[in-house]
Amino acid sequence: MYIGQASKKSGATVKAIRLYEELGLLPNISRENSYRVFTEEDIFIIKFIKIAQTFDFKLSELKDVIYPQGNLANWENIRRAISSKEQKITKEISRLQNHKKDLDSYSDEIKQCLSDYSDCLFPQVKN
Repeated sequence: MYIGQASKKSGATVKAIRLYEELGLLPNISRENSYRVFTEEDIFIIKFIKIAQTFDFKLSELKDVIYPQGNLANWENIRRAISSKEQKITKEISRLQNHKKDLDSYSDEIKQCLSDYSDCLFPQVKN
């Protein structure tokens, strides 16, 4: 199938598919004259890329996930990449929870100041 059909079948835009090919995420697209010809395996890879992007995988990361050592990945390689992404997300959640605690604390201090002092002012920085 040609790129328009591949776009409809995969849900990716033609522009995105061309970018995936340019970045080496679709390295084996055959050509018929000057037209790209996509296989069902190519469609599967395009769909995989789209799903991975929804989980914050960057296109630059995906080449090593899909083609480790230049060969098409197996499910174990993909599972390891997912596990690694889960660890990063867990760390980010922890970092954001700490920020939220700090913000809550500052907010509580401000509320307390406002309730204790009707003229509670923002501190002035002295030169």
